[in-house]
Amino acid sequence: MAPASKFAVLGVPESYDLPSAELDKKFRELSLRLHPDRFAKAPPAERVAALAKSSALNDAYRTLRSPVGRAEHLLELAGSPLGGGEHVDQGFLMEILELREELAEAKAGGDAARLASLGAAMTARRDEAMARLPELFAAGRHAEAKEALIALRYFQRFLDEHAGKETE
Repeated sequence: MAPASKFAVLGVPESYDLPSAELDKKFRELSLRLHPDRFAKAPPAERVAALAKSSALNDAYRTLRSPVGRAEHLLELAGSPLGGGEHVDQGFLMEILELREELAEAKAGGDAARLASLGAAMTARRDEAMARLPELFAAGRHAEAKEALIALRYFQRFLDEHAGKETE
């Protein structure tokens, strides 16, 4: 069974290129109409239904307002969700491992210039991967979009580590 479309919940087109203003407008309109407080005096079944619809609306908005979340949901709708034990190129994994080791060494050595350089290079790679997503989804190239999203996860973990955020 296909997953429910968060795009349908918000009444917006299933597209990666979704203007944030349109998404925000639809969310505000539906939030006002579906807010559980509007059903405070309704029968219990209607109140429960309103709460469920409001919750689904909030979840859809949270997912679709994020470009990565939107991309992941589009892949899920296309039957190719992330997290299915995807194969990741071993050369890419080795490169990321080496960069993370380099990052650790630069941190341990207090090499601010090297840290800045590593962070800037990885930010550029992340931004480049993000910039490719609209074209890939517009062309229906889901496998390539999936590869870009997997790479984005590695890039973001590196950047989180660079910033000193905890990683799993």
